[in-house]
Amino acid sequence: MKKISIFILLAFVSFSCSDDSNENPNDGGISNNPVSGELFGNAFTIGGGKGFFEEVFGVESVELYLTAEDLGCETIGFSDFPITVTAPREVGVHTTNVYASFNDPDSSDFISLSGGIRVEIISITDDLVVGKVRAASTSTENSIEGKFELPICE
Repeated sequence: MKKISIFILLAFVSFSCSDDSNENPNDGGISNNPVSGELFGNAFTIGGGKGFFEEVFGVESVELYLTAEDLGCETIGFSDFPITVTAPREVGVHTTNVYASFNDPDSSDFISLSGGIRVEIISITDDLVVGKVRAASTSTENSIEGKFELPICE
């Protein structure tokens, strides 16, 4: 009987232990890979973008414009940037006062989100913002996740 109890205890311990190699290296956080995902049925990977400092609904914020191409600060048109993300202008993890918009590059369709968004601002200066974002629409297959490094434009 003693041998059976020890066997059951060993079996329980071996099945309850997790394999560290399968765990997320950033403990459930946002991916360290460049921002990528799905945008209106097409794969999306960040190639560039830009940021602006704005006040949004009374909160000092940074607006991030993401695109698959490196368009730089000279590009003016909002429609040239298929993804926009707004977050508070401070280092930290933000889930409130964050907004995202997915714009279809092939039409005038867009999806605006005000929930299900997580933005982590890692560092922010007068000319550069580094962070991570995860945003997903619950009604469409639009979603992004990953790290960004964007110039702040005036």
